[in-house]
Amino acid sequence: MEEDKLQFHEMGLDDRLLKALADLGWAQPTLIQEKAIPLSLEGKDLLARARTGSGKTAAYAVPLIQRILTSKQTVREQAVRALVLVPTKELGQQVQTMIRQLTAYCSRDVRVADISGKADLSAQKPILMEKPDIVVGTPSRVQAHVNAQNLVLNSSLEMLVIDEADLLFSFGFEDDIKSLLCHLPKIYQAFLMSATLNEDVQALKELVLHNPVTLKLQGSQLPDGSQLQQYSVKCEEEDKFLLIYTLLKLGLVRGKTLIFVSAVERCYRLKLFLEQFSIPACVLNSELPVHSRCHIISQFNQGFYDYIIATDEHGLEDPATSSQKSQGKGNKKKSGKGGKGKDKEYGVSRGIDFHNVSNVINFDFPTSVDSYIHRVGRTARADKPGTALSFISHTELLLLTEVENALIGDNTDCVLKPYGFKMEEIEAFRYRCRDAMRSVTKQAVKEARLKEIKQELLNSEKLKTYFEDNPRDLQLLRHDKDLHPAVIKPHLKNVPDYLIPAALKSLVNPLNRRKRKQKPKGATVMRSSFKKNFRSKNPLKSFRYVKKKHTEKKAKKS
Repeated sequence: MEEDKLQFHEMGLDDRLLKALADLGWAQPTLIQEKAIPLSLEGKDLLARARTGSGKTAAYAVPLIQRILTSKQTVREQAVRALVLVPTKELGQQVQTMIRQLTAYCSRDVRVADISGKADLSAQKPILMEKPDIVVGTPSRVQAHVNAQNLVLNSSLEMLVIDEADLLFSFGFEDDIKSLLCHLPKIYQAFLMSATLNEDVQALKELVLHNPVTLKLQGSQLPDGSQLQQYSVKCEEEDKFLLIYTLLKLGLVRGKTLIFVSAVERCYRLKLFLEQFSIPACVLNSELPVHSRCHIISQFNQGFYDYIIATDEHGLEDPATSSQKSQGKGNKKKSGKGGKGKDKEYGVSRGIDFHNVSNVINFDFPTSVDSYIHRVGRTARADKPGTALSFISHTELLLLTEVENALIGDNTDCVLKPYGFKMEEIEAFRYRCRDAMRSVTKQAVKEARLKEIKQELLNSEKLKTYFEDNPRDLQLLRHDKDLHPAVIKPHLKNVPDYLIPAALKSLVNPLNRRKRKQKPKGATVMRSSFKKNFRSKNPLKSFRYVKKKHTEKKAKKS
């Protein structure tokens, strides 16, 4: 079967594109790439469903670049030929990075611009005036540039891509998309890429596609049990903190880990709790500037730190109301405590390419099946193995049942297995956790959020031009540094040997334990030789009193 698989060099791609693919180390296409690229090059509209991590971005980026290179052989006029719509700013930057990697050897012929950032329209206008071949952006930002006449699409556009199509409506972009379609030419090639085919995607299909080819490549939306291990453990609020402390501090969870919680406030509560035990973690917070969030993801991918605490921010509670700026004050009350200052175009569980994630921990269980699938889809990507562990309280049992029924209905064998962990074995750690939790007050959480926002704003705005000239210094900005608004108790840093359960001692620092067993012989010799030397050179034991001459003379005179 492998012999019949279509290879990149058999697709009629430009040599420069093939060379870039080789530099990326892609020996052969993934299933979605093998099926989508030839159909796209034939000019057909595509509706593609493939799970996260299957290579969907390259499946549309490669034909976009190839068609632009082909058209430039006959038409020399510079114009915007392709538009890529994404639901989040982070995904926009990721798509731009991917296209730049693929155009490494033809960057003069194929130029790409990402306009999904927070920069002012006037600041992005010069970029669009140069008419880049590919424009990447969120629907609201693209629509704003069209309204400002910075971007003209009705004459030159040849290709439209809607990535993560099932998220666009839920993020409040329905009106923007419908308005934007009025500014597009009558004829263009379109791609809808998504991990799920829900009602929103069907609605978009009717609006955008013309006689599309539908690619539904995987029966299940998650890898099977041989690649993805999924577990659940029933524990209440205090036990969640106890269990996460034990798993991370004793090294029972190894490798890069994403920890999902239900709200931004919970992110900082968990971060401050882990700081008590000197466990570094960083928060991916929608309140931070987009450059900071992308920098956090970049550093995580490069291995600077192992733990990211994040939220879904799925729709930001009320996407319909948050999509209009004019509704100001009324929305602030509606969005609740966690809604203030959040970025509508932020998303973590979807679209963001975290590299080599070994584990996903659902500290708080997701509120929908889709959210669970997209959280867990951050691990076990491509052919790499992964583990997902969900903490389940009694209030989350119905959600667990809903997810399990959906996975079974999806014809998959990757149901959630009970995590065989005996909570009574780590009972000795409970007093430490309670001690740490007492320090993490509401005031401490509030101060931590304010401190990080101020710190990130300073880094991203005032030092932006400096870091452009000194890119190496940017690596020194670590996002997992201690915030320290809570009182740190030094005794919590180390774990005494007597507290470690007997069943876990063989798993905790096995290398250190081997070294301890090898020491006794050398250690006793050193001690005995030290004692001998000490006795022979001890000034108190070798001291002898000698009478001085002047005392003897005094005795003779008397």
